[in-house]
Amino acid sequence: MPELLASSAFGPRLQAAVVTLIARHRISRRGICELALDLFGVTLSSGAVDAICQRASDALAGPHCQLQDWVLDQNAVHVDETGWRTRGEGRALWTATTPEATFLQIAQHCNREQFTALIGAYSGILVSDRWNGYSHLDPHQRQVCWSHLQRDFRRHTDGLGEQQTFGEQGLKLTRRVFAAWRAYQHEHHDRRKLQAEIAPIQTELRALLDQASPKKARNRWHRQFANNLLKIWPALWTFVTVQGVEPTNNPAERALRAPVIHRKVSLGTQSNNGERFAERALSAAATRRQQRRSLFTYLSDLIIAHTRGDPFPALA
Repeated sequence: MPELLASSAFGPRLQAAVVTLIARHRISRRGICELALDLFGVTLSSGAVDAICQRASDALAGPHCQLQDWVLDQNAVHVDETGWRTRGEGRALWTATTPEATFLQIAQHCNREQFTALIGAYSGILVSDRWNGYSHLDPHQRQVCWSHLQRDFRRHTDGLGEQQTFGEQGLKLTRRVFAAWRAYQHEHHDRRKLQAEIAPIQTELRALLDQASPKKARNRWHRQFANNLLKIWPALWTFVTVQGVEPTNNPAERALRAPVIHRKVSLGTQSNNGERFAERALSAAATRRQQRRSLFTYLSDLIIAHTRGDPFPALA
């Protein structure tokens, strides 16, 4: 038998094509069997497709661990989490994302301990929402998402009296923050000018929050929100002074969009091995898309290297 067929009845390019269709294009196992016959003239059973996925998962184990180390070695990382299902039971899908790579991990829980296990002793800037599981982080090493703040201020505009006024004023300030950031990104690229434009917004927002924070009847519905922002005040403005930090957590939410669609189409996973394949293959698919490089080519090279026992090609 040829060397590259030693561990499988199928060549590396066919195996790479199968994994690409599943991870990138969300084709089901049965759909893969039909496509393999129509496109390649190859008869596959759903069991054979699953065996190909497990071999690919084994090959991706090393690159997946290396990808996690690379992502957490960057100066700023976007972190987020969403739900997952395995055999109908709840799981958590975590992501740590940079502009060049996406690391995904399926975990049993969505809590602070699991978050700590994901990032370890990370010393850079973490961009996230304001979920309680991140409350232990140093505000000087965080950037909270302004898109979430905008949504929360908009929600307060639906209130009455002081709450409505609070929401409207906060919403105006949020729009000014995004206008200053867009001007910095697409026009002047001058950080000093960005800081000068943000400074009066900081002053006005601080006054608004200080006014809303006391325990008074008129502040009943927005007092807690204002106090929470005051507690993490430095985390609102990290993007103003630190290069490479964005004011939103949109990259992490974009990274989770494709896995969420995959989960809805496939109804999640059915085993621990399925979880490992999903997190590894989806991480590779997302990372190669960010890099504008071919997932199929990478998987072909990886499977060949894994079969030969050669060093694996890195994802990032």
